[in-house]
This record gives sequence, structure tokens and C-alpha cells, in this order.
Amino acid sequence: MMTRWTGAALAAALSLATTPALAQVTPDNFVGGKTSDLAALCAAGASDPNVVSAVNFCHGYLLAVGQFHGELTRRGSRVGAFFCLPEPRPTVASITAAFVTWAGANPQFAGTPAVEGVVRFATDAYPCPSRPARRAS
Repeated sequence: MMTRWTGAALAAALSLATTPALAQVTPDNFVGGKTSDLAALCAAGASDPNVVSAVNFCHGYLLAVGQFHGELTRRGSRVGAFFCLPEPRPTVASITAAFVTWAGANPQFAGTPAVEGVVRFATDAYPCPSRPARRAS
């Protein structure tokens, strides 16, 4: 029996089948830790034998970075938000597709740590609104 999560992951993976892969998924992509490795996993096509594992890894990584950012920057924190997701929140599949597109358009970040690449992508894709300048007291 297919669980709801597995079904959703498979559906998301199949929806990404039309997204051109940046690189063939290899076992090294799962442990490489670079932006290019994560992009390759996120771009895995439906015909790739590792598509479910690759997309599950990708989604888990993206969600973990987002959750960590949320905790790091929550109200009362000294750390300001790097990015601000819009309401309604984008789907994981749409964030994944946008990350793959961003990674392809920004090869200068291919060798950076994957977490840096995700934050750079999110900062570009979901900028925070400008806050008015504080008045001096």
C-alpha cells in the first residue's frame, strides 16, 4: 500500500520529469553536499532509477533549510530573515522546480555548500519586503 507521502513524492517527481536535469544522479550526489549535487537530485527525471530517493532527499533538504531558517529568525531573534515566503505558501514541488532553474542559471554557486545555495536561491526568489527606516528618538 502506498502511503500519502510516498504518493505525493512520486507525483512531485513525475511533475519534475519535464525539468531538464543538470546532471545524471549518482550515488555521490547524495553525499557530495554541494549545490550542484542537490540540484541534480532535485532535477531527477521519472526515468532515473533513483528518482524517488533523489526527490525525497531534495524535498527533505529544502524543508529542513526552511525550518532551520524559520527557527533562527523567528520573532524576537537577533537574526533577521534572509528570505520571506509569500502567502499562500508555495508548494514544495514549485520551490523544487524554481531551485533547479536557479541552480542552472547560477553555475558560479555549483561548488558552494548546498545549504548556502538554497539560502542564496531563497533570498533571490523570496525577498523580504523593505521595512521603513526607524525614526531616531
